[in-house]
Amino acid sequence: MASTLSILATFTIIRSTFNDFVPKEIRDYLRSFIRRFSSEFTLVIEESHDGSSNHIFQATMEYLGSHVLSASAAEGSPKRLTVGKSEKVRKFTFGLDRHSEIVDIFHGVPLKWTYNADVNTNANNQQNSESRWYELSFQKNHVEMVKSKYIPHIINTAKKLKDRNRMVKFHTVRRERWSSSAVNLDHPMTFDTLALDGDLKKTIMEDLDSFINGKEYYKKIGKVWKRGYLLYGPPGTGKSSLIAAMANHLNFDIYNLNLSAVNSDSSLEYLLLHVSNRSILVIEDIDCTVKLQNRDAGDTTASYPHVQVTLSGLLNAIDGLLSCCGDERIIVFTTNYKDKIDPALLRAGRMDKHICLSYSTASTFKQLAANYLGISNHNLFSRIEKIIEEINVSPAEVAGELMKSKDPKTCLEGLIELLESKASEATSKPEEGKGGNNTKQEKGCKSKGSNTTNSDSPNHNAITFLTVGPDPMIVREYTVKAELAPILKAVLLKHGDIVTDCSLNSTQCRSSLLEIACGIIQKLQAAKLEDLTEPELRSMLASVSDLESLKLRVSWLRKRLDQIIEALQLVKQCSALEEDKRKIVQEIEEMQKELGSCRMETLEKEKKTLRIQEMEAVIRTISESISSNEARLSCFYERSLVDGLLCL
Repeated sequence: MASTLSILATFTIIRSTFNDFVPKEIRDYLRSFIRRFSSEFTLVIEESHDGSSNHIFQATMEYLGSHVLSASAAEGSPKRLTVGKSEKVRKFTFGLDRHSEIVDIFHGVPLKWTYNADVNTNANNQQNSESRWYELSFQKNHVEMVKSKYIPHIINTAKKLKDRNRMVKFHTVRRERWSSSAVNLDHPMTFDTLALDGDLKKTIMEDLDSFINGKEYYKKIGKVWKRGYLLYGPPGTGKSSLIAAMANHLNFDIYNLNLSAVNSDSSLEYLLLHVSNRSILVIEDIDCTVKLQNRDAGDTTASYPHVQVTLSGLLNAIDGLLSCCGDERIIVFTTNYKDKIDPALLRAGRMDKHICLSYSTASTFKQLAANYLGISNHNLFSRIEKIIEEINVSPAEVAGELMKSKDPKTCLEGLIELLESKASEATSKPEEGKGGNNTKQEKGCKSKGSNTTNSDSPNHNAITFLTVGPDPMIVREYTVKAELAPILKAVLLKHGDIVTDCSLNSTQCRSSLLEIACGIIQKLQAAKLEDLTEPELRSMLASVSDLESLKLRVSWLRKRLDQIIEALQLVKQCSALEEDKRKIVQEIEEMQKELGSCRMETLEKEKKTLRIQEMEAVIRTISESISSNEARLSCFYERSLVDGLLCL
């Protein structure tokens, strides 16, 4: 053992002495002489090329830096690495120490990298600079593959790594120029912590990912690689938070453009020409930062003599020839009032996606509770969810209450107090929405639980008494639409007179209430499970709750709606499980390909085989869950949604 160590130490000293005292020219000559008798080919990538920085050298440094740490445990890997971090990057960067080697496997081909550095001396034997270079060695028969595939792979991978690791910057306008001292954007908001309805969040993320991976697609169709988003909705609904989440998701810089700080169209052009690639240009509150004429609304700019940024100038800047000067750019407009913006700014190609951020729902409340309180359930949740669906309260207001204490019960009780206070205010002003635009439409994007609303009442769940159609029919003493008469007869036969205890005594009012109940049954009768949406069912459930508050005996209808909502959730769960199963199957196939094609150590093969077996067990569990859910759903697919509710 001692003799082995002695030999190794001697070899290390000889190698170090050789590198330090034998001139570089002689070392290079000896290497080239030896290579004449070898089937190995070597590419030398120096730090500079033709008097300027060598792009391939920088890409190689970035590429190998991502590999050296993960490969450090492998046999034959370098035992000395360099590590560093600058203010411009998020994570530590690693690299090879001088005269170190590492082997990279690409398409099953081993490729050996060596990093070298030498100090250059002048005629007076004084050190004046350092030369750095990489050597890439491989078998001569792989030259074409390295040239056409491996080096482009290094450049592309290095670009992605560099983009992902750089710090996101926040730029603002100073004296009609971008400030030279951009600050790091350390906003912690991500899509994981953003309180947004799940389907909308997923849609936004998929759209962003499609955009970022769409370079070749945009080139193919001849369009500038940019995308526009309009974020609209009441104050406090998360527009700024969504922008921060987008920036962190894409690792894009943010350029915050305040149009009121720009005095002319030419200054606007200059600013947009100096927006970097991979960035988000944000114009917040575009409807009120400057007066841009809305031609459809008949607006004029005569009363705004100092405003020099014109609508035409803005349109040309974001969608004219000027927009061609850059790639990978996202433009975001935000507004509280979408209808105040000129339609020309909103058309496809300028604002490609319109995202409505409205008031809090039960879903956003649960996400906020999980983020701020670390809880997913509480006995006060049901009470909060019931009230929050009936009033207008922004996510910012909900978050403000949840931040007041670390005790969940205290926070939730405070939130209930806020919600009840808002509900009382809404009840005390029942005529607030009449005689003008709908309150919900002015402050939010649309009514919760429905796609549109024509009600003048600010409470979207309030009952509206219906006018009987032109062909009414009398069932017992109740007058209803002819199309609803058979349903009413079946209801009365099955459940008796459900309005006997109603707090309204007028037969006309009772007839209207029965029409509401029969209308819900009619919709369910004509629909299949997959045709319904949860917001639509929640809206029906809210109407049934209102009927119950007037002492109609419709608990049987509420129970059926609850069952259908639960079935819809099972459908979503099945879809999510199917997607998880698909991803796991895909991962197993990739691992099996690796086992079949790569040269692996026996231990590593055993680990991968064991991992595959574990994943197959997970697939079996998922399949069992899917089968169980489908069995529970079979009654909804095979029978009518109102089966058993009526005497037909």
